Amino acid sequence: MRALIAALVLGCTILIAPLADAEEQPAELDGGSAAAETNEDAAEERATQFVGVRGPEAESVPGGVLMLGAYAIVWALLFLYLMRVRGLQRNTAEELERLSAEIRASGGS
Repeated sequence: MRALIAALVLGCTILIAPLADAEEQPAELDGGSAAAETNEDAAEERATQFVGVRGPEAESVPGGVLMLGAYAIVWALLFLYLMRVRGLQRNTAEELERLSAEIRASGGS
């Protein structure tokens, strides 16, 4: 069902796109003077509607505070990572000691 709908949409798009393009071509073939006049009128209309900015906008947060915050976050994440690695290393050392004690208790070398 989805494939049928997709095929219908694609077919309609392929059929409608050339028709829309064909309607635009006669205006371009008669020298382009009408298109140029339309572009000039649109440019003049935009120029009369332009509203300039009334003064600069002030930043709500200075850059120094953001930089210090970013450094604080990076250092905190680094500290947490090192604490995690330390805990994993401690667990590994305890497991190694436990296994060594089991080997000694079982009579191994």
